[in-house]
Order: sequence, then C-alpha cells, then structure tokens
Amino acid sequence: MDNERDFDLLNNDSIFRTLIEESPTAVGLYVGREMRIQLANDAMLHIWGKGNIIGQTLREALPELEGQPFHQLLDDVYTTGIPYQSDEDAVDFLIDGKLQRFYFSFTYKGLKNKDGRVWAILNTATDVTELALTRRKLAESEQSTRVALRAGELGTWDLDPINNIVTWDEKCKELYGFPKGDHISYEGVLKHMHPADVERVNKAVLTALDIASGGDYRVEFRTIGAADGKIRWLRCEGKAYFNSDGIAYRFAGTARDISTEVNEQKQQRRLTALVENTDDIICTADLDGNINYINKAGLQLLGIADDENYAPLHASKIYFPEDVPVLEQEIIPALMSKGKWSGRMRYRNLVTGEAIPVFINSFRIDGPISGTPIALASVNRDLRPELAANNERNKLLALIDSSSGFVSLSELDGTVTYVNATGRAMLGIDANTTNLGHNSQFIMPYEIKRLKDEINKQLLEEGRWTGRVDYRHFKTGEAIPVEGSSMLVYDSLTGKAQGRASIARDLRQEIADKKALQDSQHLLHNITTASPTALWMSDREGRIIYTNQTWLDWTGQTNDEVMGDGWLQPLVAEDRAIAAKKFIGDLAARRHYEVSFRLIRKDGEIRWCVATGNPQYHSDGTFAGYIGSCTDVTEYTLIEQQLQERNIELNVQVGQFEFVNNFMPVQLWTATVNGDLDYVNQRAIDYFGNNEGELADIWQNFVHPDDMLPTTKAWLHSIQSGSPFQVEFRLKGSDGIYRWHLARALPFTRDGKIVKWFGTNTDIDEQKQMQRQKDDFLGIASHELKTPVTSIKAYAQVLGAMLEKEGEQRKAEMVSRMDAQVNRLTNLIGDLLDVTKINSGRLQFNKVWFDINKVVRETMVDLQHTTHRHKLVEDFTETGKIYTDKDRIGQVITNLITNAIKYSPQADRIIVSTRREKQEIVVCVQDFGIGIADNKQDKVFEQFYRVSGSKQHTFPGLGLGLYISSEIIKREGGRMWVNSIEGKGSTFCFSLPVTTLN
Repeated sequence: MDNERDFDLLNNDSIFRTLIEESPTAVGLYVGREMRIQLANDAMLHIWGKGNIIGQTLREALPELEGQPFHQLLDDVYTTGIPYQSDEDAVDFLIDGKLQRFYFSFTYKGLKNKDGRVWAILNTATDVTELALTRRKLAESEQSTRVALRAGELGTWDLDPINNIVTWDEKCKELYGFPKGDHISYEGVLKHMHPADVERVNKAVLTALDIASGGDYRVEFRTIGAADGKIRWLRCEGKAYFNSDGIAYRFAGTARDISTEVNEQKQQRRLTALVENTDDIICTADLDGNINYINKAGLQLLGIADDENYAPLHASKIYFPEDVPVLEQEIIPALMSKGKWSGRMRYRNLVTGEAIPVFINSFRIDGPISGTPIALASVNRDLRPELAANNERNKLLALIDSSSGFVSLSELDGTVTYVNATGRAMLGIDANTTNLGHNSQFIMPYEIKRLKDEINKQLLEEGRWTGRVDYRHFKTGEAIPVEGSSMLVYDSLTGKAQGRASIARDLRQEIADKKALQDSQHLLHNITTASPTALWMSDREGRIIYTNQTWLDWTGQTNDEVMGDGWLQPLVAEDRAIAAKKFIGDLAARRHYEVSFRLIRKDGEIRWCVATGNPQYHSDGTFAGYIGSCTDVTEYTLIEQQLQERNIELNVQVGQFEFVNNFMPVQLWTATVNGDLDYVNQRAIDYFGNNEGELADIWQNFVHPDDMLPTTKAWLHSIQSGSPFQVEFRLKGSDGIYRWHLARALPFTRDGKIVKWFGTNTDIDEQKQMQRQKDDFLGIASHELKTPVTSIKAYAQVLGAMLEKEGEQRKAEMVSRMDAQVNRLTNLIGDLLDVTKINSGRLQFNKVWFDINKVVRETMVDLQHTTHRHKLVEDFTETGKIYTDKDRIGQVITNLITNAIKYSPQADRIIVSTRREKQEIVVCVQDFGIGIADNKQDKVFEQFYRVSGSKQHTFPGLGLGLYISSEIIKREGGRMWVNSIEGKGSTFCFSLPVTTLN
C-alpha cells in the first residue's frame, strides 16, 4: 500500500477508529500541533484514569503532565517527523486525586499527509510499571547484598564447571590479586595459587563437584597475586549445584582473606612453645586462686611430676608459709584493683619444702569483649642462679647505682641494659622500667647522625670516646647537656668487645650558674647604672670587681682606680682603716657587712655614708663574694647627732630643761599616762602660733586630715601597750603650710610603771621632698628605660624571625633567650614604675565584678607553661564574685606563684587555694621550698627587702614584688601575710573584703 492509500485509509474514520478501539494496546491519536485528542481507546483512558476527554488538548486533559518531558517530545515529533520510542519511561498521572508514578514503553509516530507534513501523532503505550518496580527491587537487593559482602570483607565467585569460566566480584579479584575487569578461567586461578596448596585445593574442588559429597566446599590456601605478587591466605566456602543428570552446572561461594588469622595462629603456636619451654615459671589461675596451668619449668621447680595431676591446687599452697599473707593481703587485692603486681616472693618445693626465691610479675586477664576480670597469671623468675652467680656484680652495681653521675651499660648494637638511679632520675626513666631501648633514644634527635658518624665510629676504632652531647629527657623531651665518656667493655677470656659502658656528668646546673652570673652582671650593669645609691660587687677575696656610675660620680675616680682596694682612697683618713678592718673581719666570717664612714667627694665636700654588703654563694655552696650598696646618709646622720647631743644635754642638765628646750630645733612635748598633752617647748609654740595651754586641747586641729586616723590609732596603741610611739605626719604651721614631721615618744617609767611620755616632733619635710625627688627620678629613669628596652625586644624578635627563616636555629635560639632576658628586664622596670606610682599615690585601680576563682585558674594555666618541675595544684572552694581591679589582683597572684616556683627549686608541687571566710575572700599560695626565718617574716613586704643568708644568691631580684603586691592589697582594703617554717616552705596569703553585688 503506498502513502496515498495509507492516508486515505487513515481518513476512513470508521475503519481507523475500529482498529484503535479494538487494539489491546493503549492507543491515542492527537491532531495538530496543539495535540488535540482525536481518538483514545479504553486501554489509554484507563491509563490516564480519565472519562471522555475526546476533543480536548493533552494539556487540558492531562494538566499533571506539565513539567514532564512529554509535551516537548510530542512537539519534536510533530515538527521533525522523526518517531520517538522509549522503554520504561517514568510518568506521573493524577489518579483519584493523587499523583502516582507509573512506567511505560512509549511510541510517538507522526502521520503525514500527501505533502509529507505531519498532521497527527499516533501514540501507543505499554504499562511496564510492575516489571520496572520488580527490576528496581532486585537491583536494591543486589546492592544490599554487595554492601553486606563488602562489610564482611567477603568476595564472591561463581564457577561454570561445564565451560570452565569463573565469574568474580571486584573484592574477590582483589583478594586473589587479579586486575579489575579480567575474565579468568579456573586454570588461571590455579596458575596463581601457591604450588604447595594446588593439590589440596584440586582435591577439595573435585570432592565438592562429586554429587555424593553433597556439594559442600571449604578449603584454606595461599595465592600469589597476579598483579602485586603478594601472598595471601584465603578461606573459600561454597556449594556445587547439580542438574537431574548429577552433573554440576554451577559452583559458587565466597572468599575471605584470613592472612591475619593464620599469622595469629602461627604466633599463638610459637608463644605456646615459648611458654612451655622457657626457663621462667609461668602459671595461670582462676579468680579464686585455683591454679589451672603450670609450664614445665614451674612443675620442675615445685617438685611436681610432669604426668601428675596437680589440679586442684590453690596458689597459697605453692608459696612459702610466711609469704602467704602477702599473697592474700597485697598481691590479690592489687591484681583485682590495679591489674598488676610485681615483686620478690618465695615459692615452696612441694616435695622438699625448700624456700625458693622468685621474682614475680603478676597480672590480671580481662575478657576481650566484656572487659571484666576472667583469670590471673604470673611470669616468675627463679632467682637462685642469679643470686649465686651475680653476687659480686650486684655489689658493683650497688656502688654504681649510688654514684652521683650517670652510668649506663649497653650491648654492642646499642641496646641499653642498665642505667643507674642517678641516670634514671636525670632522664625521667621510671625505676621499674626494664626495657630501656636503644642508646639512640637517650639523645636528642639532632644528635643521632653524630652518634652514627662520629661517636660510634671513634668508639669502635679507638675503644673510647669523650665529649659533649645532648641527652633527652624521656618524659618532657628536654635537652640535657652532658660531658660524657663511652668505652668498650672486653671479654676477659676472648679479649673481644662484648658491650659498652657510658658515664656522663649533667652540665645543666653548671651552664645555668654561668648564665645566671652573666645575666646577673648584665642586669646589674643596666639597672643599677641609674641608681642614686652606689652599688658594688667583690670577689671571694674581697677585691672590688664592679661599681656603678654613682660611686664614680661621687668620688671622681675612674673604674680602674676603684677596683681591688682602690675604693678606700676617697675615705677620710681616720675612717679608712676602720672601714677596711670591718670589711676584712666580716669577709673572713662570711657575714653581713655594714659600716659608716665619711667620704670626700670630688668637689671636696665631706659626706656621711653607710656601706652594706651581703655574702653571695655559688650553687655548690662555695663562697662567691659580696654584693652591696653605699648610701649617702649625711642628712640623717646630722639629725641623729643633733638629737643625741640634745638628749645628752637633757639628761645632764635636767635643771636647765626649760631653757635648753626652747633653743632645740625640734618640738618637745610631754604627755600624761592617759595621752593628754601637758607641755610643749617654745619651738612648738612658735611653729603653731598658739600658747601652751591652747595646744594641749587643740593639737589635733593642726594634723593633716589624711594623717589623723593613722596618727591617732598609733598614739592610742602606744598608750595602751606602753610601746614606743613613732609616726610620720603633716602638721600645719602658723603660716598655714603643712610640713612633714617625725613624731617620736618614749614612756618614762618609775618602779615599772609609766608616769610620763616624752616626745619630739622633728621637721623632716626636706628629707620627704628629697625622697619624693628620688621616687620621681626612679620613675623617670624606669620610664626612660622602657623605650630602649622595647626597641631591643622588637629588634630581637625581628632578628629571631630572620634567623629562623634562614635556618639558623641555634642562633635563633640564642636570640630567643636574649628576648626572654629582655622580658625579665621589662618586668623589673615595670616593678620600679609601680613602686614610684605607689609612693606618689598615682597607682590607679579599675574595679569590675569578676569570679576570682576563674582569674586564679587562668593565671595558673599560663604559669604552668613556665615550669616543668612543679605541678600547680588547685584547692578551690566556691568564693563568688568580687568587685576590685581584676588585672592588679592577677598581678598579685602571678607574683606569689612565680615566687613559689623560684624559692622551691627542689619541690615538685605548689598548692593554690581559695576560700571565703565571712565577708572576706582568702587566696593562699603554698610552696615547699627554703622557707623564711621567723625574725625576717615581717620584713618581706618592705620595699627593696630581700632575705639575706647563705642561699640568697640562688634567687636574684630587686625585692619589689611582695612590696608592690602588699600595697595593691592594702589599697583594695585587704591584707597580706605569710606563714613559714625555715627549710620546709612558706604560705603567702591575702584577703579582700566582699562587696555585696546589687
């Protein structure tokens, strides 16, 4: 039939409609580009889930197709005339008001007219939803199976015995070592099987392929990877399937890599043989102590015949009777609580009763799954041969173990066999560590190449090596510089080298001492150059080796002229011998030096000076010399001389008391036992401009308001206690100007009772002004020091970064150490600035609410990084929040903890505690260091005070930290104190008042 006849036939509506309606396949005819439905049989309407929609366009009839590709596909067929066919396309239809997914095989064919243009599209559709869903479920099931097999580390194989073709999954190919994608025959499998296993595998396969065997297959064998050559142990399990003729048509199963399991079994067999044949006694018992296994060595030691049934035998029966309590009270409780115990005990030969010394390593065996104890075991060494054979060696080792130096023994290959107690302590090796490792583990990583290329080479060639090397601390990783010697140890019979011995001397303290001395000298030079007090140092012979610029400015001497005993030359002649004799005597006795003398300054003026010095010691306790100062006390000396002269005159010429008092340069006064003023001299009357009677009642009006409370408090304390009265306060004169005065008063007693108070007010305003000038100078000097120090620090950091970038690690480390010393200098300058602020009343406080426990903890975390020896231990209780200056309190806590670290060099912990007591919060820092003598505890909070004594050299500093800390606490309304026992440690505490949080 040609095209024209086809077109005529299709236009025969009754025939075409009949063909479509009677077709068992869903058919639809869409006319025009708008796809108007011309025909649709019942099968198609059923698919659509629609009623009579003839005459509607597809978009109108099936709006749910919007967003799906079908409209575009139909338009493409209509415009191009190219048919479209698909298998299992997904389409969503709106059925019973619900959008449901179906799968169809579609055809879209364009019907053309005589001109070859498409005028309609014939659509056929076959519902394959059930088939598609079934395939997807099968795919998901197959995927799940693959996941399960992969999770179980299983590979699958399938052998076609008839065609001799093996089908593998990728995991199975991986286990056999075959490349991916290869088709492998059974002969190919045998080719890469270990030759020793081929016969056994063939036999197992042939047995499985025999229907009489039931088809079961299980075999373990080795393969040699086709691609990687790796040997693997595999366990293959499978089953053969037979047809009605008894011929296997399928042989399938799984493969698993059991290399680890096989190796573990080998290891287990080796361990079993080792345990059974070792000379050590090995036994196991249940948790009740009943022995269930003893190896051959144990049976022989206990006198039990090999074929004797020793069970049940309780562990207590094999111990010597006197040692059974140790078993019951120490060993078993330790095993149950800690899991292990080791030590020396005595076994008992069950036949002879002989006590047998053994070293026991006992341990608890826990279940691998439950983690609960299931058995007890011990490995024991018979000590009898060792004790008999090594008696002399033990004596020698005991001597070596008590040596103050590092001593070690090792094999020729470098395996370390012994390290003495000093060496273990130096390197942080636990006393019970027996496996000491290789000697390369004892040195820093950067020394290993030197060990191989230099030390070992020289040792093997010459039999000895000596030099410097850096050891390594096993716990902290710290580098420990030592002076070491290694030598070969030779067998006395053969003369051959059988090991090596090493001795070493720890150089850390020596290096630290040298560095500390250099740092101290450098710091002394930089800090004391601007000091208004002359500072000096001497050597152990008493020769001056250093003085600061102040002495040179006073005397006009050069630095070389001062050295040795040249410092005596500027002294007044009659004082020179006295000062020299006193110094020689104190030097010989190694005691504190103090002497007064007159100094002729370079301008010819004679000034009174007081020189003091404290003896200094090296870390080994040897005397190093003196560090001291020389202070100009001319003004104070003159005042004291005048007071002494007046007091002598007063005692000698009591009758002329009134006359003399009126000409004295101080205000004299007396008071009754109750503290009431009853006499003042003329100088007091002239100063205040009031007569004697008026001053007795109104003297408090002339005291500066800020000084009234401390003055009154001190005066009342003296009246009540009878102790001397002394206070500095400001008094307003007749000119309305306040001037500083020093008030002193002593009780005059008769028959043990106070009958009168005699006192003086001395004008010290000039000295106060000088003190203020000194403080201002100190503040300015400290402030001016900050700028160059900051620049030095910046340059040091830049230089360090440049050196690190260039790979100069040692130089960079030296710059880093210089930076650390600059930080120390910065802290000292900061302390000096704080002192000037305290003395001038300019120390500022910025109060905020904060949790003091949190601040203490943060400070401890920061400071823990500065010490590897000490453990900072918290002992906190709930304190709540406090309202004060957070940074200043942190400064106090930092000072107390760093002091505790510095003054307890041999201790390993520092305890920091907090607590709340009523309306106060108390913070304490406890160390276990050198402690403070009772007569010095009240002085530690004084400015520039440092505890003197034989150990002072070990702890450098300016003596400002505690003074600053105590002043901060005082200005915040608190108090600071110390409890200390010399030689046992100190506890520094401070308390702060609690302010209610509104």
